[in-house]
Amino acid sequence: MDGEGIVRGRLLSERYELVELLGAGGMGEVWRARDRELGRDVAVKLLLAPGDDGERREQLARFRREARAVASLDSPHIVAVHDHGTDGDSPYLVMALVDGRTLHDVLAESGRVSVADALSWAVDVCRGLEVAHAAGIVHRDIKPANIMVTGEGVAKVVDFGIAKYTEARSTDPQLTQTGQAPFGSVLYMAPERFQQRNGDGRTDLYALGCVLYELLVGRPPFVGHAAGIMYNHLNDEPLRPSRARAELGPDMDRLILALMAKEPDDRPSDARAARVELERVRAEAGAGAAPEAKAEAVPVVVPPSEPEPGPEPEDVRPGPPAAPAPTPSARPHFVAKVSTPPPPPVPQAPRRRRRNALVGAAVALVVLGIPTGFALSSASSSSGDEEAPVAGPSAAMARDYVIGVPFEWSLDDQNGEERAAIVEAAFKDAERTSGKKLPVRVVPVKDHRETPATEMLEKYPNMLALVGDVSSVDGVETEFDGQMATIDSCKGSSGADFAFGTMPSKFDMGKQEGRYLRGAYGTDKVIVGSDFNWDDDLADDDPYYRVLGHGLREAGVDAVESAGYPEEMDEEDVARDVADNRPDTVTLPNSRQRDGWVDALKKSGQLMVVQEKYEASCDSEEDHEYTDKEDALVPDGTLRFRSFHDERQPKADCELYPKVCTAPAALREMFEARGGVELYDATLVLAAGIRQVMDDGALPEPGAADARPEVARGTLRDAMDGVDVKGLLGRYRFKDHQALDRPVWVDVREGGKWKQLGTVGALTG
Repeated sequence: MDGEGIVRGRLLSERYELVELLGAGGMGEVWRARDRELGRDVAVKLLLAPGDDGERREQLARFRREARAVASLDSPHIVAVHDHGTDGDSPYLVMALVDGRTLHDVLAESGRVSVADALSWAVDVCRGLEVAHAAGIVHRDIKPANIMVTGEGVAKVVDFGIAKYTEARSTDPQLTQTGQAPFGSVLYMAPERFQQRNGDGRTDLYALGCVLYELLVGRPPFVGHAAGIMYNHLNDEPLRPSRARAELGPDMDRLILALMAKEPDDRPSDARAARVELERVRAEAGAGAAPEAKAEAVPVVVPPSEPEPGPEPEDVRPGPPAAPAPTPSARPHFVAKVSTPPPPPVPQAPRRRRRNALVGAAVALVVLGIPTGFALSSASSSSGDEEAPVAGPSAAMARDYVIGVPFEWSLDDQNGEERAAIVEAAFKDAERTSGKKLPVRVVPVKDHRETPATEMLEKYPNMLALVGDVSSVDGVETEFDGQMATIDSCKGSSGADFAFGTMPSKFDMGKQEGRYLRGAYGTDKVIVGSDFNWDDDLADDDPYYRVLGHGLREAGVDAVESAGYPEEMDEEDVARDVADNRPDTVTLPNSRQRDGWVDALKKSGQLMVVQEKYEASCDSEEDHEYTDKEDALVPDGTLRFRSFHDERQPKADCELYPKVCTAPAALREMFEARGGVELYDATLVLAAGIRQVMDDGALPEPGAADARPEVARGTLRDAMDGVDVKGLLGRYRFKDHQALDRPVWVDVREGGKWKQLGTVGALTG
């Protein structure tokens, strides 16, 4: 605000007396105020004053235009704007005072809500959007914090038109600024916002789809740091809501994915069309229709998720069958596209990893029209020859089973040959140790993440398993992870429907971290800024939902979530959270907002912890550079907990894991790549499972009359639960598809670098 500051009792424009601060954020403050002229309580939102005189005049003129337009909106689902003005250099809005809570508060308290509430509130939001869009006003910042729910359960949208005013001068630290970065909350922003395209009302519908997803699932569609989330919005389809909450069903999946379609033309045509479909789904879900409106019967055209096979040559995919032309009396309002195969990928397109891609590169890719798709390449393998793509019964005549090694276009190993070589070396080691040849050959699988895995099986019908960075392949349209053994060496997957994770889970990371912090530092309480939106009810029922904070609690540490989304909290927010909770330790977010956290914690003196990303063992060199820049912000004495072997500190592990240091020179060279040791061990785990199935006589020789690859895949998957094998980094056993007792390393920041202290097990006994 201005230099005078905002204090209780201040009188704005000789009319509005500030009574109570209701909330504060990066763009200003909201106060309960008394309108002395009309004798009523109102809400006053004071916005941050612009900078120099020229900017101030321009922005205040914009503010006045937007405020007048918003004040003309008349809907029970929009928080009414009564007045606007400026006090000194501070523009303000006077709004109706709503007795209720924001959806952000609802989610923070309950984690997720009932289907009935979620759909009813979404319908209310659409009603508000209908009125606003008809007046030519797009909200541009629909998110849980901008939706209020009254005591009667009615949803109202707040801050209409303010996003347009604030966008030109936003310094929102949640965003990765590249030139003129878009304004808004990155968790709910439509792809066109990142591409600098002019959006219309359908931009708000995308954001509403993200909010509805979070209300039903308990977390936003994409989570992580800002740059990675931006890339997700541009390129990735979220996990289907029904996979996280089985009661939702396919209708809800189609509805949310339609709202979140990448292209505006594939979303509902307008807010009314979205409302109609929401009401239909609500009625079919038994949630009851709104009394003031009857849901019209508007058909939704859903193309098949897989194209019919055709005579096209290899690597040319058929497009989806054309939808039947709608009759004038039954025109669909929108088309819900579900896993429609994308066009073939453009060769040699330089793209970056999904999880940590910088927004500038991500925007450039889509603006240039580089498609996402699914491509397969093969390299030299232990059996030598390329397997010709075959389909149908002839698949059983292939000589070897295929082991796929997924790799992404972003990795420095552009053809996957280096990763395939590590897998081949591990198989040879397993053969030498057991004295038994394994009937497998290794094929690198280049994955662009958006095509059903069945296409991979069409090209390699004798594929037996995947090992490595499988998280972007398993669990796609075909429930792939339920049909094949997929060994994930990159992150802590767990749960009966997921890949076999060789890394420690987030829950186990938390347990080990808590044990060390209690023993070495006497830590009793931790604010967790590196994880958010826990759902204790889900965690009780499914190991997959047990996250870092649950593990800390298991170790006897009082772990609490940060007061808000870590990426949205500035230095003042963090300082206030620390003052309220008085923690001993704080885990820092993995985002570009980390500097605000570090500045606040330096002043308060809490121990800081860097919680290394779980998938870091599969990151590219560019991702490492990004992480190094983030780590450079933290002071000496900061701790780091990581789940992967740090190839930049090889000597530190020689005593703990001598096999890593005594491996042949060629193998040690492979281990210089991040994740090389983990990939090697994951392959040893897979090899042990294959040997077990062979010993049981359940794996026919490839080409035998009774060899059925689909049966062999399922048999091997079932056998992986019983694997018990020693790798370079210790012993591997599984429970709920998660490897048990995996090492967690502790580093300390010294002289601007990380110095390994050891593993939690070695340090605590």
